[in-house]
Amino acid sequence: MEDVTTGGGPLSGVTFYLLLATVTAAVYVIYNKLTSQVSWEKYGVKQVKMGIFNIREGITKLLEDHGDTVGINRGALFLVTRDLGVLREVMIKDFTNFVDRALAISTASVVERGIFFLKGNDWRRIRQIMSPSFSTGKLKYMAKTIEERAIKLTQVLEDYARQGKLVPVRDVTGQYTSEIIARTAFGLNTSSLGGPDDEFTFYSKKMLRERGKIMGIVMFFFFRFRTFHKFCVKTLKLTFLDGFWEESEVYFNTILKRSIADRTMKEKNGEKVPQDFLQSLLQAKAAGDRGQVLENTDDIDDEMSRNSVGWDKQPKTMSTEELMGQSVLVIFAGFETTSTALQMCLFLLAKHPAIQEKMCEEIERVVQGETPKYEELQQLTYVEQVINESLRLYPPASIVTRQAAETKTYGNITIPKGAGVMIPIFAVLKDPKHYPDPEKFDPDRFSEENKAKRDPMAFMPFGYGPRICIGMRLAYLELKMALATLFRKVRVEVNENTEPKKGGDIVISPMGILRTEKPVMLAFKLKPE
Repeated sequence: MEDVTTGGGPLSGVTFYLLLATVTAAVYVIYNKLTSQVSWEKYGVKQVKMGIFNIREGITKLLEDHGDTVGINRGALFLVTRDLGVLREVMIKDFTNFVDRALAISTASVVERGIFFLKGNDWRRIRQIMSPSFSTGKLKYMAKTIEERAIKLTQVLEDYARQGKLVPVRDVTGQYTSEIIARTAFGLNTSSLGGPDDEFTFYSKKMLRERGKIMGIVMFFFFRFRTFHKFCVKTLKLTFLDGFWEESEVYFNTILKRSIADRTMKEKNGEKVPQDFLQSLLQAKAAGDRGQVLENTDDIDDEMSRNSVGWDKQPKTMSTEELMGQSVLVIFAGFETTSTALQMCLFLLAKHPAIQEKMCEEIERVVQGETPKYEELQQLTYVEQVINESLRLYPPASIVTRQAAETKTYGNITIPKGAGVMIPIFAVLKDPKHYPDPEKFDPDRFSEENKAKRDPMAFMPFGYGPRICIGMRLAYLELKMALATLFRKVRVEVNENTEPKKGGDIVISPMGILRTEKPVMLAFKLKPE
């Protein structure tokens, strides 16, 4: 039986699984003990028990059986709600009491210092430093690179169509988003589309440690007891319990430090350096090191965040560790979530050819050249409806959390200090009160007329409020550019050889971020003349 690396040296397979079984049993005993001591009942919320394995199915059943708001105890109190009135208080009106996420991670990776996981003033400070990197001006600057990658993506899919080969969709969409993030954010000229993964793409795909079902269940227990998990990862250095793969961490730290050193030398020599995401972070850090405040002169399309968190009062400085943390997080988020969103969109279009043709008609009508101009992308309203409906059915991030800094009462519900609020985005997006026949793929839900009838908070695939995903507009740009470019040349379909087959459906893995149980394999055909 093979050895298992733990960070302190290899363990034999037998020793590893004995240790794992012992630790898991101990955690389970602690879990039962803790959850029997505290109840939501005194806070006006019905407390229920939820299955421990498939969290999506568990939450869906709880909300169907007990209403839109329930309380659970998973080593700590969590309010689970899809009630938009409560969520509006938590995510917008009373945001200052719910700035922090309730579920922190324990990892040896610098991604722990990334904006997604930061708290309080650290989050506010880093958010304001990063926001100008996603302004309208910067997006227009990135659009040319994204267009070039979309053209290459189209050529790759045309080649698959000519050869009659099925397309491993996640592999190809991952190469597309990987090349974009490498080039637009870090000035790295990677190239893997249509061939083997280059190092950047390979380590991007491997950054999040993939788990089997047994390890997924084990990690489910550990995540409930974050102090114990932190002790195992950081003190005992049991790297197999770390969610991020240490080899990816080493690789990205190496190339980022090399890039930073190269840029520093070029600046000293008066040479030109890329004006990208990494450079904006370096400028902010350099200003902080000099004791200066770096003023943002670019347009910041983040008015909600600016007004809500005292934007102009925060110092625009950062540490080396924070710089690395933002960089690694952007690589992971820019690769993973957008490639997943594009994969799901292509699958749904393959499954619904009439909707695909309606979208293609709009593209042909609006796009005048071989590829869409930035301004033309803004006119592709039905393409955006298709993207939104795909995100509604398959949001890449299915759950977000918040933690109460102080006890607050909303109507008959009290959220005590320290309690978490679990926001099941997938349940909000499939709530039949907002989306009749919620499993149906219907882009017309997002027509201007239909959107006007619906609470805007009913659509939150990127979160909502001041902590909404900072890269949301970049993701839309990548998705629109890909669809508007490739569907001028090809069509996508499911048949008897694809996975899933015609008439079938994909199965979502119950563990972690959105992944399919089986790789999606689709057929592409050249556009009819």
